[in-house]
Amino acid sequence: MTFWVLAICILLMALVLSLYVKAEIILKVREDEIFQGISLQVNSRLYKADRNYDYTDSNLRLLESILISAVWQNKTNKNKPSASPDLLEVLWQASKGFPIRSLFELCRGNSDLIIMTLRYIVVEKLDWISTVGSKDALHTALGTGMCWTLKGIIIGILSSRCSLAGLRLDVKADFDNPSFLSSFTCILKMRLVHIIIIEIYAIIIKVRWCLNGFSARTEPSH
Repeated sequence: MTFWVLAICILLMALVLSLYVKAEIILKVREDEIFQGISLQVNSRLYKADRNYDYTDSNLRLLESILISAVWQNKTNKNKPSASPDLLEVLWQASKGFPIRSLFELCRGNSDLIIMTLRYIVVEKLDWISTVGSKDALHTALGTGMCWTLKGIIIGILSSRCSLAGLRLDVKADFDNPSFLSSFTCILKMRLVHIIIIEIYAIIIKVRWCLNGFSARTEPSH
């Protein structure tokens, strides 16, 4: 009797760990005469976020405003002690504050964790529709070509690292209005057991960083 109870418990645990956890990510980038900014939505059972980042400046383009904000953010934090954040800390900061800087912090020093995460992710659906507009036909054509090139590079990297399906890409040209709009929507899924593995690996990395920092602080000076 005990054997069958144990076998049933193991079977149920295996079934639970094999279940997929889905997440929908909606990212929109808009730049026109009225608004310049980024909106991000994340919907899943484990995490939800709805953030809007306004970079509207009549004297600057969207990218220029983002770069200036990044430089200003770096100057305000340059005197603070720095430590290598783990994946959860960076995602938490990204949901609260500056997204571009958090993205760079995530990529720096976490390449192994990112590659592992991508290997376990299944992209069930990916729609990436963009509109590039300018009153100058040459600028519109160049912007459209650059947008296609950027999408090709990103999709190529993703397809080599994770399972990618349901792909729909499009870049539209608008010769009447000087604007840029890019809408990125994807549905990701990952097995619960893989999420647990990634969490454990992130904790190990954090403990290793803490031990290395402690060793550096206690090393005698000569």
